[in-house]
Amino acid sequence: MQTTLFQKLESYVTRNNFPLADWDQRGLMPSSEETQQEMQVALVDFLRFLQSCIATLAPGSKPLTLAVQEYLEEWDIIEFDTEEREYLYDLACEILLIVGVNPDDISI
Repeated sequence: MQTTLFQKLESYVTRNNFPLADWDQRGLMPSSEETQQEMQVALVDFLRFLQSCIATLAPGSKPLTLAVQEYLEEWDIIEFDTEEREYLYDLACEILLIVGVNPDDISI
């Protein structure tokens, strides 16, 4: 099961997480290519964190939820504007569901 979770998370590492169509759906002008690359790096860091967590913590467990809470409280994404941070948080919430963490249990 962890391998499948790892693979699902890995799919976010290799895909374009910020396609033009998604910016359009949000009613936003796309950020610069450089900013999108920085957003991708921030997201990959989060994914790597989750992959390391699921190696030792059960998906959906309270310890995993607490670890995610701590990570997101310290997530260094302040350099992004409000819309970019919201985009990152929306993706993070989507990803959390994969590892069984309810985004409603996280305060950010």
